[in-house]
Amino acid sequence: MTDGEKLEEIRQMTGLQWKELAAKVGLSSGQTFTDIRNGRHGISMKLANRIIEAFPEIRREWLMFESGPMTHKESAGMIALFNSAEEMGANNKGVFESINVGSCFPKAEIAVRNTSDSMIEYPVGCILVMKRVMDMKLLMPGSNYLIETNEFVTIKRLQKGKDDAHIALYSSNCTTYPDGKLVYEPFEIPMDSVKRLFCILGYIYPQANDINKV
Repeated sequence: MTDGEKLEEIRQMTGLQWKELAAKVGLSSGQTFTDIRNGRHGISMKLANRIIEAFPEIRREWLMFESGPMTHKESAGMIALFNSAEEMGANNKGVFESINVGSCFPKAEIAVRNTSDSMIEYPVGCILVMKRVMDMKLLMPGSNYLIETNEFVTIKRLQKGKDDAHIALYSSNCTTYPDGKLVYEPFEIPMDSVKRLFCILGYIYPQANDINKV
């Protein structure tokens, strides 16, 4: 489904005309919607936030990732599921699976299969359940996050960097090479290099039939 088709679904759900819908989400005209419907650009994060603020029944996962049903009423606990952190970073507009986390993680927004052993608390193959951090000033040192930059997507423990403009990323796997050097060394990155940040709420370790995927 294209972003233009999503807007048409929203228009039909609300029963509004395009000009009325634009006004409802705080746009001065319907030109932005026209451009999206004509394929000139997609739904930006700013516009998505406006749409969800105006119509809280619409699921962010559906609007941004095309995951699961459009409304919360249609879906209880359904969130987007990516097969790896790399897949999420490379393909954040097309999701092939969803997962139902039920009431275990009521704040969850997205899930990713863990393919790395750099964080020993998360078994390889488990499904990490996360919530996006919208205010970068409210990071919690010592907590685990998925960090996406233009160059890589990784799961690390965040600590304060050398100054307020940097964050330090640590692995909990302290395995070393024969010479004593850490396999996963900590490193720092500039705060302004971070595109998206997700707080890890917990994980699910899939058994035979203990999760509901679509």
